[in-house]
Amino acid sequence: MKKLFHFKTRDKIFYSYLISYLVIGILPILISLFVYFNYGRVVLDDIHTSQSSTLSQLKNGFDDNLETVVKTGNMLAENDKLKELITIKGFSAGSLLEAAKFKDEMNTIKSSINFCSEIFVYLYSSDSIITNTKLYPSEINYIFANNYQLTKGEMLTAIDTPDYKGYKIIKDKDGNSSILFLQNVYSYNYKDKLATIVTVVPWKNIAAGIATMKEGKIYWINKGNQILGDNKASVSEDAISYNDYSNESKLIEKRIGSTKYVNSYVASDYYDFKYCITIPKSHYMKEMNNLIFGIVLQIMVMIGLAFILAWYYSVKNYKPISRLFTALKKNKKAARDINFDNIENYIENLYLENQTLSNSCNQAKDALFNQVVNGYIKGWNNDESILEETILSNTGVSLKKPYITMAITYADIMECNLFSGISESEKENTFKLLKFVVKNIFEENILSKYAGFFSDIDGMHLCVLNITDEILANGSLSFDIRKCLSIYKKLLNLKVNIGASKIHKECEAFSKAYNEAAQVLSFQSFWGKDYDAFAFYEETNMEYDTVYNYDSQLMEKQKKLYNMIVSKEYEQATEFLNQILDEMFIKDIHCMDINKCRMFALINTVYSCLSDIVGRSDGEYFKKLNPMERMLKANSIESARHIMNDIFREITDHLKKCLTNEYPNWVQEIIDFVDDNYSDPNLNVSILADKLNMNLSYVGRTFKSYTGYGITDMIHIRRIEECKRRLLLGESVREAAESIGYLDSKSLIRIFKKYEGITPGQYKSNFEKQIVELA
Repeated sequence: MKKLFHFKTRDKIFYSYLISYLVIGILPILISLFVYFNYGRVVLDDIHTSQSSTLSQLKNGFDDNLETVVKTGNMLAENDKLKELITIKGFSAGSLLEAAKFKDEMNTIKSSINFCSEIFVYLYSSDSIITNTKLYPSEINYIFANNYQLTKGEMLTAIDTPDYKGYKIIKDKDGNSSILFLQNVYSYNYKDKLATIVTVVPWKNIAAGIATMKEGKIYWINKGNQILGDNKASVSEDAISYNDYSNESKLIEKRIGSTKYVNSYVASDYYDFKYCITIPKSHYMKEMNNLIFGIVLQIMVMIGLAFILAWYYSVKNYKPISRLFTALKKNKKAARDINFDNIENYIENLYLENQTLSNSCNQAKDALFNQVVNGYIKGWNNDESILEETILSNTGVSLKKPYITMAITYADIMECNLFSGISESEKENTFKLLKFVVKNIFEENILSKYAGFFSDIDGMHLCVLNITDEILANGSLSFDIRKCLSIYKKLLNLKVNIGASKIHKECEAFSKAYNEAAQVLSFQSFWGKDYDAFAFYEETNMEYDTVYNYDSQLMEKQKKLYNMIVSKEYEQATEFLNQILDEMFIKDIHCMDINKCRMFALINTVYSCLSDIVGRSDGEYFKKLNPMERMLKANSIESARHIMNDIFREITDHLKKCLTNEYPNWVQEIIDFVDDNYSDPNLNVSILADKLNMNLSYVGRTFKSYTGYGITDMIHIRRIEECKRRLLLGESVREAAESIGYLDSKSLIRIFKKYEGITPGQYKSNFEKQIVELA
């Protein structure tokens, strides 16, 4: 024991270890003391940063919803059918049809907005209301108002706004709030208000995305001091005022009753909403009393560990060279040769220990570097000087020089050769090996040629390169990156997606550069195999016509797809579905939200069609098919195509099987009679029922269950087939209409467009263009 605790006072190794550990231990203690004496200021700054970050995330989500509402209002305000309806004082048969079409268009738009419960338009000239599901003439629109527990007068007051756009907040008897977003439609001189477009958003749909707080409250407030938030929160709403929130950059302290609260807010980019958070100050300060005890305990533990570790490593590594010479000196007097095995083992162990310590130091340095980079990107640390100094000192990359940021992720990791035949327990280590291989290949091909660094963030790799416009323009970087992608695919059977930002020249733009690269990855994921595995942010932009033109084309194509399925044109419907997927989505990174809305609209059309044809006639099979859940799993164009084609193939095979079953003779009699008499203008379901001496309702319902479509549909489809033939033989639209049983060309044009998506004239013109191109 005496030898064990004997220290030489002049032993430099012991004191160097001791001083090192004390210095390392003193630094966090000094920081703790600094935090203790500056706790209030530091905590308040952290509170404001934390609350601002939370509110910014809420703002981004909620303002996206408000932007969608504004775009919806603008789209409906420019609708041609609405422009016709707002001038009508009473509804005729024709105007009722236009109103029904406008209702369907509103329903399609509403179905793509998951937080909206209803869209309706109030027409001042006719004192009527058109919702996305129903039409309420002046005489019964009080029924619609009653749905919101309002009288007709109260409803008109609720939707009245003097400005072009606005909103109102209403509450029902249970205290549930709804926001009515309003947009007025005026006459050409802006003197007369013709209609008001109302988008109804129940607050509960928005509140679902707000976390409930045990202490405090997150809420919206407007200039009228109307508050939308968690009604169960402990904070009294009577003490909250809109005017209290006047400085967005500072934390606001306010006493409510006996409790002091800290408050932050972020103003909305739309309307006069402010997103606010109010939390008791004591929630953050309750650990203050324990801080000094922690500091004392930290000092005691630090001193004890410093002495123990210093003693241990000084004893273990004390003057190894001196020990070596001592061993040689002892063996010098021996009658045998010196045994060098012990010397060799000792030196080898010393080298291995030194190498292990060096590796641990490098790993800790890399982890600290990644933490600084991740912290700045995620907003945990906004000190640009620390970020710039850390990157420059560790990698030599300067964020003051032109640079680009690249985000790198794996598209099909389970197809990688490294994961073939391994157990579940081996996947973690295999993934680490994969990351090492990917990083090593990238460093050899890219970082060996360009100044940059490699890091990790959120399961992705992050690469930053100092590069000029001239180097980027010559294409060498793109060539080298695609070479890496080729190596990954050939060597590992791994598809890697890489998104690159624009060139930036300031440290402040580092987060923006990362967001651009991440957006490119999201864009690549949506388009799947249809888009290059490597792309720059600028390449994901394109020139395109107005979005609304695309939407009108999509609606027409959806109608045509629906009619193809109803008409049993299964192969043509499959081809047309793929054509829609190829043509109706915009390859522009700024249109990702629009593309997703169109994806859901197309899914809704396919689902509605399947529900009409299969769900009503064969509910058990439709439930087993489960098309909606399967289609909602589509997260890209490629997966949507695959899933919908599979469902379409299954449903059409099932329909073919069902429709090939033998049906009664009277069904075939109807089909034959229509084939022989389709040109009779008076031909309808009633005449066919009388001819068969059968009940009208039974004939219509039973015929559709056997054939998959109604008798009226069959008559129109047969006439359209003959119309196409006559148009291609040179007849005019009027001549063809008279020949196939329509009283005038207008009726033919309307029916033709309903089933084919285009007019007879367009059909004939398209055919003539094809003939010219073939010639």
